[in-house]
Amino acid sequence: MNARQRVLSAIGCATCLVLLSGFSCSKPQSGQVTVMMRHSAFVPDKVVVTEGTLVTWINDDSEPHTVTAVGAFDSGPIAPNGGRWTWVAALPGTFTYKSLIQPDMTGTITVVPSTPTGL
Repeated sequence: MNARQRVLSAIGCATCLVLLSGFSCSKPQSGQVTVMMRHSAFVPDKVVVTEGTLVTWINDDSEPHTVTAVGAFDSGPIAPNGGRWTWVAALPGTFTYKSLIQPDMTGTITVVPSTPTGL
């Protein structure tokens, strides 16, 4: 393998690692965002929102779940088959949350500062 092939191979490997790591260039959502609880998973399981966004979790499963980020928020049990809980993303930061009823059910919400208008 010549030097050019090694460089191209290294670039290809690095690109794959970035893509597999969940890297996302998506723009933060604002206003209102919905996260579903389906098949014992949060869908989507990673959300980026701006400060002040209203986030609603809807339980579409047949069993109750919670949305709990210890020290940040806790929904308490959310009823199955359409129960919902809403939270205002007021503080910037990244919050990993889970269902206390099914602890392997996890998600992440990242709250970024909102940009003042007129800038």
